[in-house]
Amino acid sequence: MESFYFTVFGMVFCILLMIIYFPKKKVNFLENRMYGLIIVINFLSCLTETWTYILVTKGVDPYDSTYLMALKILFIFLLGWIYFFTIYILIVTLKEKKNINDLKQLIKNSILLFLLITAIDIFFLPITVTKVGQMLLPSGPAVNLIYLFVVICVLIMLVIFFKNIKNMRDKKYIPLYLLIVAFGVIVLVQNLFPELLIINAAFVFITFVMYFTIENPDVKMIEELTKNRVLVNQTIEDKSNFLFLTSSQLKKPVDDIKKLADDSIKLDNVETLQENFKEISNLSHNLSVIVNNAMDISSLTNSNIKMIPEKYNLKNLLTKIRLLEEKKISNEVEFRFNISENIPEYLYGDSKLLEQIIISLLENAIKYTKSGFIELRLTSIVKYDMARLIFTVEDSGLGISIDKVNELLMVDTELTNEELKRLETNNVNVNTIKKLISKLGGYFTIKSEVGKGSEIKFVVDQKIIVDNSININNITTKNKVLIASQDNDLMHRMMNILDNKGFDIETSIYANDILDRIRLKEEYVYIFIDDNMDKRAIEVLKELKKNSKFKSKVIVILGSDMELIKEHFIEDGFDNYIMKDNLEKEIERVLE
Repeated sequence: MESFYFTVFGMVFCILLMIIYFPKKKVNFLENRMYGLIIVINFLSCLTETWTYILVTKGVDPYDSTYLMALKILFIFLLGWIYFFTIYILIVTLKEKKNINDLKQLIKNSILLFLLITAIDIFFLPITVTKVGQMLLPSGPAVNLIYLFVVICVLIMLVIFFKNIKNMRDKKYIPLYLLIVAFGVIVLVQNLFPELLIINAAFVFITFVMYFTIENPDVKMIEELTKNRVLVNQTIEDKSNFLFLTSSQLKKPVDDIKKLADDSIKLDNVETLQENFKEISNLSHNLSVIVNNAMDISSLTNSNIKMIPEKYNLKNLLTKIRLLEEKKISNEVEFRFNISENIPEYLYGDSKLLEQIIISLLENAIKYTKSGFIELRLTSIVKYDMARLIFTVEDSGLGISIDKVNELLMVDTELTNEELKRLETNNVNVNTIKKLISKLGGYFTIKSEVGKGSEIKFVVDQKIIVDNSININNITTKNKVLIASQDNDLMHRMMNILDNKGFDIETSIYANDILDRIRLKEEYVYIFIDDNMDKRAIEVLKELKKNSKFKSKVIVILGSDMELIKEHFIEDGFDNYIMKDNLEKEIERVLE
């Protein structure tokens, strides 16, 4: 009777642990999910052991089918605890090395295997009970199968232990140490006092200790939210820098085109006119690439990627290229390496081809630059799980004539056999580089002047590897708002007002982008839409209302010219309106 107290205490501790752990909001990491499963299995194991104890105290026949089934279930739960504990240790060990989707597949396969073992054990394999004195000792194929898998799990954990012995100071491995010690104690005690029921009690103790080794849910949630805020601010700053840089790049070609056009009106010399027209053609092509390709984020979707399903670390790739190429540059040439802080770390794509393009561009710059500088720049635009990478390689070398530039821009053929052979080396000319960029689904532009140097820019879209293991239980959607406007001043004024009221703010300058966000299940408490965008607000609203799950409040932003008909917008289906002229009071009114 006394030995049963271990089981009772174990069940009480399991109930307390479930009360403490499950109601608490937590970051939805894979190891936290696995820990929750371990708690439940531990409780069910104690419950089943109680059932078998009650049957024995009532003098059940050792060959009674109910008792034999209870024993099978008890052994399965004991195996389940060790089995999923092993999976937990695997997740803790591999989560920094493996893709989150691989770990999810590991969990899915492990659950299927456990269900298969359970089915075989319960429905196909017999169990026998031998009475030795006052004790009933189970044996047979059903028990042997359980023992076999327990041994396999223990061996896996020992392999993990010895392979990661340098990292064993991590507090998450404390349960593994306890289990190793507990096995030794259990074997010793059960040999000396076989009537004691201590296995479940030992597992409960380890499960209880695990609670203090997993990530503190409150602290981790705060860390994730803080990280999110830092990334949002970093993204805003990065976008501002990018837009400033791009606006500068747009301004110069426009001014140059205007100057060449004004000069051409006054010219009579045909040759000079032809040179001017060539230069205008080149400048307009560069503008077209910047505006239609790099800046048009509405085209930033999966369908535009020529994607090779290979995971790669972009920052590591660029660091490798930098270390490789800066050794080849002479002391008279300054090597500049400017990479935006907001670049995604892990992407899917053809990293080998991307590496070859960047190295080939740098090799060409090194070849023709004897003094001055060579610069590699990278900025990006991120939209959901997509990144538009904008690479620039600039140098102060020999430069290329306008005729040659126009020839390069007109290249639109497949790679020749000779070019394919050259791909095995870095001896690739700019013609071939342009074709390689096209293979990646990218865009290419070049600006160059003889004696002053060249600037080659290419743009490619890549898919970001997103860690879906983090789910902050919708905590970030409760105060999230979207502001959609092409009026930069209006957007900043609204952001300041809403930020002071504690809202998490996202912005958009395209109507289709709003629809994309909702299709991708983004949730907002309010959506503010400027009626003066590329689409009228009422058109956007009609599209949003087609989604049966759309619940956000939509507020239209109106100019003073709409004062007399503002109430009509509510009749059309908007939840409210705000007038631009009295922005702060209007926002106060609609938020009441």
